[in-house]
Amino acid sequence: MSEYVFVEKPLLKQLASMGWTVVEQGSGIPKDPTKSLRTSFREVVIKSVFIDAVNAINLHEGKPWLSAEQLEGLYENFTNFGVRSLFENNQEFISRLSKWQVDENTLTGEQNPVVKVVDFDNWQNNEFLAINQYRVDTPGGVKECIIPDVVLLVNGMPLVVIECKDVNSFTSDTMYQAIEQLRRYADLREPEGSALK
Repeated sequence: MSEYVFVEKPLLKQLASMGWTVVEQGSGIPKDPTKSLRTSFREVVIKSVFIDAVNAINLHEGKPWLSAEQLEGLYENFTNFGVRSLFENNQEFISRLSKWQVDENTLTGEQNPVVKVVDFDNWQNNEFLAINQYRVDTPGGVKECIIPDVVLLVNGMPLVVIECKDVNSFTSDTMYQAIEQLRRYADLREPEGSALK
């Protein structure tokens, strides 16, 4: 509880003061995915935010030009990378983030136009969202779910995971513990008994 009170809550307050939309779920294990704007805890990219944000930043003469089918396809493109390693999936994500195309601009007829998934030129056009206790169910994993303390999302895509640790008499090395927890989320921990190098 002290971690939530002394680290997580102040971080969320600071993010809100910087213009982030904050969804504060309190402490503990979330039971209702709708509180984090999702339909299930298996949804990692927030579909509704992604579709609305991507539609809003792809304009031609002030009008959105992506069709509902194209937006659904883009959501699939940014949530399904096939069965690969985490590293390969991350590389593919970065590649798609920097340049991705659809078949046609539905307003102009232009073929293979580039789609903005993040507006890098006008950052204020993006949707910035911070959610604490961002539960993600992991069927088939060692644990039923992971629950990062704070996740920062841009246009519904989780880009930053923050693990909050409170400095107290029970915690000897907060940085190490936070890194180990993040490594566990990514299934990258060292085998028992080996030292982290």
